Amino acid sequence: MRILPPKIWRNKDTHYSLVASVCEKCGHVNFPARTVCSNCGSFRVTTKRLSGKGVLVSYTVSHQVRTGHEKESPVYYGLIRLDEGVELVAPLVDVDEEPREGQRVEATIRRLRVDSSNGLIEYGTKFRLVSDGQN
Repeated sequence: MRILPPKIWRNKDTHYSLVASVCEKCGHVNFPARTVCSNCGSFRVTTKRLSGKGVLVSYTVSHQVRTGHEKESPVYYGLIRLDEGVELVAPLVDVDEEPREGQRVEATIRRLRVDSSNGLIEYGTKFRLVSDGQN
């Protein structure tokens, strides 16, 4: 799959930060950000940058990876509840020991993929585990 720089530039806000929309009518938080509240249908929404910090609710491990990505195995995916109450599923990186449910996590920018035809690198948000003394 080819990396297209204009597309990455247009989507930079969603690739490099966590942005949600907050409904001014009912207070519901939508992630990713939407122009209409999914709870009450109001168009009165504002955007809010999320902290990127939260708790690991659950996780799974995948030992199957695409051809050419064998060095990345195993891959950890976590169900994360951010401090703002938003829940999302995201890859976990820098996993040196078995993750624990309830462990603190924080967002970080990491390489998603490399376009072998032109050498472009695409980056995006992943999460890393925070040791007990860091957060």
